[in-house]
Amino acid sequence: MKSVLIAGLFSALTISQANAQVYYNYADWDRLNESDRAAYIAGAYDSLVSIATAETASSARHYSRCVVSRQLSNEQLAKNVRAFVATRPNLQKGPVQGGLINYLVELCGAPPN
Repeated sequence: MKSVLIAGLFSALTISQANAQVYYNYADWDRLNESDRAAYIAGAYDSLVSIATAETASSARHYSRCVVSRQLSNEQLAKNVRAFVATRPNLQKGPVQGGLINYLVELCGAPPN
């Protein structure tokens, strides 16, 4: 179930990012300066929690509440995602959104069904 949820959230993020015409894989994002990484992760996170379908709405609320309750700034979220992915080579080969979602699952737990 967790992998299905991650795949669904990842698909939603990928589609919204493709429409925005700005898309970084992890390696490209990692080469950005700190403020640009924070801005990009803010957009990816915002897409995750703001652009939800009926199927992903409870997940969006779950992650939004989690991040807000921890008072994570965009800068801190970007640093945390970067540190998280740095120890997971399989995530370094993919898009930033994959690292973000996996980090949120680790931080917040899987969303309720």
